[in-house]
Amino acid sequence: MTDPTPPEDSEPTSFAENAKNWYQKHKTKIRAVGAVTLIAGLGVIAHLAERSDTKAWDAEESAPLPASEHSATPKRNGHNVSASVVKLPAGQQASEQRRAAYREATGEDLPAGSTYRSEHRRGASEEDETRGDEAA
Repeated sequence: MTDPTPPEDSEPTSFAENAKNWYQKHKTKIRAVGAVTLIAGLGVIAHLAERSDTKAWDAEESAPLPASEHSATPKRNGHNVSASVVKLPAGQQASEQRRAAYREATGEDLPAGSTYRSEHRRGASEEDETRGDEAA
């Protein structure tokens, strides 16, 4: 590398001039490294593109999955949902049936602008799965 200290009889050179001189001295090496990098990058891109095409082709040719592995609706575990008071959008009101259910459960009147959801079961239960197996 060149010595950054200028000769005694001249002014110090700027960084830009030093960089320009260094580039002129190593121009062919810099261009060669750039060309090799570009070619390697294009090779990697071509390889990845070919590889993704192969994967898509393999997926089309593979055997179909069993029905249980790709069913339209995934099986859910059943669970209980607690009773709750739900706020309604503006202009809507709870039905008389929901008001009566809330009054029966709590002994109070349902707040204005809300409705009552009773406790219920959500998702598949063991009974539902057994019935489905019997039907098949």
